[in-house]
Amino acid sequence: MEKIENSVYIVQEGDTIDSIAKRFGINPIWLLLKNNISPLQVQKGVVLSVDKDK
Repeated sequence: MEKIENSVYIVQEGDTIDSIAKRFGINPIWLLLKNNISPLQVQKGVVLSVDKDK
């Protein structure tokens, strides 16, 4: 798992929106909306905001 600071996550091979959301204790729908993406856009190397407060 690769993190930059505490607010973003770089998608790794094999990650899914559900697995990322579970890892950070957040709702997968919220994660998609927060990052303005669809599940198909969750690919290795994509940087996602995972900070609940921002």
